[in-house]
Amino acid sequence: MSETQEISTARAPFNNPDHDILLRSTDGVDFHHFKLILSLVSPMFNGMFTLPQSKSELAVPVIPVTEPSTILYPLLLLSYPSAGADPIFNNIDDASAVLEAARKYQMDVIIYRIGDLIAAQFLPAHPLGVYAVSCLAGREHHARTAASRSLEIKGLGRPSSEFAGMGAIGAFDYHRLLKYHYECGVAAQAVGQSLEWLPSTPYIKRMQMWQCVTCRRGAFGRLAIQIASFGKLTVTPWFEKYLLASRRELAKRPCELTLWESASYDRAIVKARDCLACQFVAHHELNTFRTLYINEVKKAIANVSSLIMINSNLT
Repeated sequence: MSETQEISTARAPFNNPDHDILLRSTDGVDFHHFKLILSLVSPMFNGMFTLPQSKSELAVPVIPVTEPSTILYPLLLLSYPSAGADPIFNNIDDASAVLEAARKYQMDVIIYRIGDLIAAQFLPAHPLGVYAVSCLAGREHHARTAASRSLEIKGLGRPSSEFAGMGAIGAFDYHRLLKYHYECGVAAQAVGQSLEWLPSTPYIKRMQMWQCVTCRRGAFGRLAIQIASFGKLTVTPWFEKYLLASRRELAKRPCELTLWESASYDRAIVKARDCLACQFVAHHELNTFRTLYINEVKKAIANVSSLIMINSNLT
């Protein structure tokens, strides 16, 4: 900080005239605080009280810190008992900077709280950033949730997959995320290799996708696949194309939204209308199948999540 820099006082609650310690940010903002509070939340601050201090008329110790006021304010707010409200971060990068400061000053309780706030504020729009910060904060639950949401990102790991908060993530944690995404893709696309998971009900057995005589004419070379417990049945061309296309889509974006938004689903419905036997039931039956398909994909992904995330050490 320049010797000629103007000094100002932080806004409430860090403008208390009865303070016994003063923290000065790099941009010249003085935070009025109390040694007792800081010593309880931070061993680092407790040790800093013994450092040489600048002289002042009131003889209140002044500790210059290396953070700007925009980072220091939310950091100290989380440690202040009468603050009354949690800080709102402008973006994940600012939140990451506050988290780094909390780690620097060994504020363990605040580190966990920051992780919770970041997840609550940024998870829907920035799952990768939340994953990065959650790994840094040691919040395994939030890291799992964010990793699951990241499955909605197609082609994760390509050079274009930059994200807010990327600077906060370590190589190991990012590798772990990419591995998780890949393994979920493998598990999700494998669901369509065999349909033995379908319930063995009369309705399932009668579905046109594997019972239509018209579509299955000239079925030599067509796909035969295990259907529930009914053995291997030859499927219709329009269903075969849907199944193969959906598996490719799931490999790249392994989440239920892929199946809900799949263009191959709409193409299958259109193609089924070419068959007089299928056109009246294809939409309903394929929609029923898709619902069961999604549930099975979610189960497969959940198993991968348990395998990879639980066995990882978040520190």
